[in-house]
Amino acid sequence: MNPIAAAVAQTAAVSASAPSASPSTTAPAAQPVELFLEASIDGQPTGLLVSVFLQGASLRMTVDTLRELGLDPARFGVAGRSDFLLDEVRGLRWAYDPAAQTLALTLVDTLRERRVLSAHTARPAGEAQASRGMLLNYNLFGQSTGRSLAGTLDLRYFDQHGSLNSTGAAVVRGAGRGYTRYDTSWVQSSQDKLSTWQVGDIVAPSLSWTRAMRLGGIEWRRNFELRPDLVTYPVASVAGSAVVPSSVDLYVNGVRQFSAEVPTGPFVVDQVAGLNGAGQATVITRDSLGRQVATTLPLYVDTRLLARGLSDFAISAGALRRDYGVDSFSYGGPAAIASWRHGWSDTLTLEGHAEAGRGLVQAGGGVLKRIEGAGVASAALAASSGRHRGWQASLGYQYVAPRFAFDWQSVRASAGYGDLGVLEGVPVARATDRASLSTSWRGNSLSVNLIQLRLPTQTGLGPVTDPLGPIGTPEDTPPVTRTVSLGWSRSVGQRGYLSVGAFQDLERRTERGITATFSMAFDSRVSFNSNGGRQRGEKVGAVSLSRAPDFEGGLGWALQAGTSGAQRYDQAQVQYLGSHGRAAISTQRVGNNRNTSMDFSGALVAMDGAVVAARQVGRGFALVSAGAPDLPVLQDNRLIGRTDGNGRLLVPELQPYAANRISIDPSSLPPDTRVSESNMDVVPRQYAGVVARFEIERYAAATLMLVGPDGKAPEVGTRARLEGGAQDAMVGYDGVLFVEGLKENNRVLVGAGKDACEVRFVYRAVAGELPTIGPLQCRPVPGE
Repeated sequence: MNPIAAAVAQTAAVSASAPSASPSTTAPAAQPVELFLEASIDGQPTGLLVSVFLQGASLRMTVDTLRELGLDPARFGVAGRSDFLLDEVRGLRWAYDPAAQTLALTLVDTLRERRVLSAHTARPAGEAQASRGMLLNYNLFGQSTGRSLAGTLDLRYFDQHGSLNSTGAAVVRGAGRGYTRYDTSWVQSSQDKLSTWQVGDIVAPSLSWTRAMRLGGIEWRRNFELRPDLVTYPVASVAGSAVVPSSVDLYVNGVRQFSAEVPTGPFVVDQVAGLNGAGQATVITRDSLGRQVATTLPLYVDTRLLARGLSDFAISAGALRRDYGVDSFSYGGPAAIASWRHGWSDTLTLEGHAEAGRGLVQAGGGVLKRIEGAGVASAALAASSGRHRGWQASLGYQYVAPRFAFDWQSVRASAGYGDLGVLEGVPVARATDRASLSTSWRGNSLSVNLIQLRLPTQTGLGPVTDPLGPIGTPEDTPPVTRTVSLGWSRSVGQRGYLSVGAFQDLERRTERGITATFSMAFDSRVSFNSNGGRQRGEKVGAVSLSRAPDFEGGLGWALQAGTSGAQRYDQAQVQYLGSHGRAAISTQRVGNNRNTSMDFSGALVAMDGAVVAARQVGRGFALVSAGAPDLPVLQDNRLIGRTDGNGRLLVPELQPYAANRISIDPSSLPPDTRVSESNMDVVPRQYAGVVARFEIERYAAATLMLVGPDGKAPEVGTRARLEGGAQDAMVGYDGVLFVEGLKENNRVLVGAGKDACEVRFVYRAVAGELPTIGPLQCRPVPGE
């Protein structure tokens, strides 16, 4: 009797459902019999023939076999062992069919590895690239009044190591003639370490309870922008289980965000997107028979929090910047600033901040705490010492839901509290309060906002003023600004939008206003806008009609007329957007005075041995180099323009550190050209560009019309080879044969053996054409 037959005889009464928990007490067979069985898991065939050992009334399996089935030994509690009895594993049920020689395993979810599905659909990240080059973004502006001419400039040098950036403004003609530098810095980033070094002019990052400062110096910071696919805030996850292979759909607040196919077993939909604040996620599993199960869970997501274990930081040192935008090289005393944030858990984020300058040290800490189902609360406490001794406290709370949102923050500072801004004469507000409430219903949106600001008394400095006029003197109580505003809006039809806004200064009763606005967009990129109301006791109103240029380029225009008090004004503008930049001319009349102005903006890029004119370039761009003129270029399947006479086109506004799809349309290429690839993913570094080179090859080829020695066309499928060629070709219907790699004099061998014949012909290339030659008589091969 063979082993399998013996096993059948021994186990004719083996249970189809094994005991579930405790180890088997049945005495093992004297000689375990090895069986090779077709295995299935949860009713789904695995397609594997696995080895098990029959031992009494139970089966023994090796740990290696368990791994072959795609199951984790650690979950089965048998890691580190060589084999185990199936009866030992809690939650495992098995059925052995001796006649069919099959083994059916049924597992609880805890024994299966959860399949993780990411619902995050951000553009994938990639390894950043940068070609060497220079860039000048410019915006030139001239007007007839005063005959002035000015412009803003953004100059960059970039390569694979980093970028040198410098911005400023120049007045060529008119008041204030000269050049004012804004910022100059060298930036270098590491994607592996998610960090950036910046040397030069910097803006030290701030927290919600600190102030941003401009420095000239050096900064080292965490830079999550280097990984645009990375979700830095705690994301929601929704778990489920499929009894049979199913499709999974995820809905967030009723909008489908994700869809995928899952096998049997547990799964989790991770990184649930499309939600900020309170909402609900619904997971619907649907099997092949259309049966579906829906599970709904409440969620709350706040993008201000950091995910557990994630840290963010910035350390800056240098000299405080003074008179920014006025003086090119005005710096104050030395200063150092450090900020730090850490996700202690998915519900708690810790914050820290410190500043030091001449005679001043300031430090503080804060927390953001998510309250389950009730929003996020925040608190911070800071203290300063040295020339300015005092404290500052901050409390806040935010709750956001689809139809209701509330945000409140209050900051209080003692009279002696100071930060680095105080050293430059910018005082810290003694009290700042902000509260907003918004709601929506049946297409309507309503919001109420309250802002209160109390500044310190400016002893010995005369009246304290703001842009609206005097608001206090040293003898008065500290100046206070309290403003309440109200906004209401709703959609009108499919394209209209109506809104009403009002504000009231609670300290100065005459400072109030109300404005109503109606706008509408049309299919042809034409939009209409009108508004009217009263501002500070004067009537205001305006009406405008405009058309924006198409994205790929073209003309745009705008017309506007209105009043402000007793003053009437009107304006007209025409603009042209092309692949080389934007040009606009405007004429404006205010009262009896008319002014005409012209505006030119664009970029000059020096890369790949050429200087190319283009639209203004953003943080990343690509220079398409195709070698063929007038070739359509697409960005993410959207036409961006056509290559110039040298086969180049600059594609602006690409997302740094992310894969941007750049394509060319090969259908417009001449017939005698071909391209190895028509699209590629470009991943530029920040403030840098990449050469996107499409290799276009010209080749010599022709269509031959063949006639055999018998006067008939060779049989379809007959092999042919060009003498000196690398590949065979096939004869088509009616003796048509396409041959590449031609020279001036050519010989083609058609067929083989006694039926072989040859044709000889002269080929003369015609640019942009693939000629048809023939009919050609295929003559017997001499000597055959």
